[in-house]
Amino acid sequence: MIKVYSSDSCGYCQKLKAYLDSRNINYTVIDVNASEDNAYELIRLTGQSAIPVTIIGDETIIGFDKPAIDKALENYKN
Repeated sequence: MIKVYSSDSCGYCQKLKAYLDSRNINYTVIDVNASEDNAYELIRLTGQSAIPVTIIGDETIIGFDKPAIDKALENYKN
């Protein structure tokens, strides 16, 4: 499963989602501003509140880091 923790007001979050969309990657968006539970879940997983955060399988990528995302996607597919 692929999850993206983001908010509508985050520019890098929008770029990340556009990048995943351009690669036809299916993912679930968790809007950290939609509920306190979502925000607390992000902090529990990463120890911080910075977004975007992408969870790909067992890998966690903080920020919009294309090389790390591509590598995690490759590992996830194999």
